[in-house]
Amino acid sequence: MRNEQSAVTLRGRIGRLCMVLLLFVPLLSGCWDSVELNQRAVVAGIGIDMVGESEYEVSLQVIVADEIAGAKARGDTPVVLYQERGKSLFQAIRKASQKVPRIISLAHARLVVIGEKLARHGIGDTLDFLERYTETRLTIKMLIARGETGKDVLTTMTAIGRIPANDISGKLEISQNLYAGDYAVSVDDVIRSMSNKGGGPVLTGVEVNGNLEQASRKSNVDNVLPEAVVRINGMGVFQKDRLVRWLDDDQAVGLSLINNKVKSAETTLNCNKKGETISIETLFSKTTIDSRMEQGEPVFVINLKQTGAVQEAECSIDLKSSEVIKQLQMQWAEETKRIVLSTVKEVQRTGSDVLGLGLALERKYPKQWGKLSSEWSRYFAESTVRVQVTSVLKHTQSRTNPYSRGEAN
Repeated sequence: MRNEQSAVTLRGRIGRLCMVLLLFVPLLSGCWDSVELNQRAVVAGIGIDMVGESEYEVSLQVIVADEIAGAKARGDTPVVLYQERGKSLFQAIRKASQKVPRIISLAHARLVVIGEKLARHGIGDTLDFLERYTETRLTIKMLIARGETGKDVLTTMTAIGRIPANDISGKLEISQNLYAGDYAVSVDDVIRSMSNKGGGPVLTGVEVNGNLEQASRKSNVDNVLPEAVVRINGMGVFQKDRLVRWLDDDQAVGLSLINNKVKSAETTLNCNKKGETISIETLFSKTTIDSRMEQGEPVFVINLKQTGAVQEAECSIDLKSSEVIKQLQMQWAEETKRIVLSTVKEVQRTGSDVLGLGLALERKYPKQWGKLSSEWSRYFAESTVRVQVTSVLKHTQSRTNPYSRGEAN
């Protein structure tokens, strides 16, 4: 009898508890600060420029949702650029709300383009905002508008990618995968690089080639040959938070090789005859940096291993010969060594260790690093750096001898 009464009492308590919980269910449904998607102005790209000596100009490339959704498209531009100035980035973005009819959302921004003037003045405060602001992600790609403003880059209409920010992001990814003269750098990468003593970050350059006045017009994408095209170009070397030098072509490729950013690359070698060349594609590249102490001074050895394939041959040579292949491997190794050494010397002139030599010294000789770290910029600029390259050609594609030899195999 007592057991039955206890069971009834327990069921009653459980029932009352369920009723109380049901009263709280309406309070738990949804988010108190939620904003519907049709009430947001989704920003695809952010341009940050310096105006005067202390004022910022922020450019927000906002997606026009109706033009992206095919059913409601009116044939207008798929994005619109809103600009505002302020003494701080936060102030400029908040002031932009006076022009934008929806709540500005930076959560889906693909990239941040910094004007070169601001980059040379210093990006420390910009990084502070991008890291501290709750909506921006640390995975956003950062670029420098080379010789131009972030506004100029973001206002250029693009043909293949309807949203210019997405077009630039795609070019950056493809260029990194195929050319190796530049590579993507995120906000998080930049922040981590800022903590390296005697060094700083490297950032990808972007520029507008062509008629800048026509770049923002819709007619720019109505022609087979656009009057203005956005191009990824070079890597900017920073000393702490200030841009100090640009690396182009071979030196930019050398930077990618040293920092293990190469997924594929192209090297053109000269043949015996003037004007004849042979092109090699890098299929794999791996670089390690070893540090040594010689007579109390740090010495660094960059060891690079690479494999590749012959992609084009304008030379009249016998690619079936093992001796010829061996000679090409040695020539490729020497050319790669020249490129890497050229990059090292150019970067040493800046005094900014963007190559990670200090990190290699700290790992192997922590005591010596403790003595040198306070003046590492000077030691880095004066350090001896040697380069060792091992090259292997895996194949010559489906052909052996080039047509220039008059053979069909």
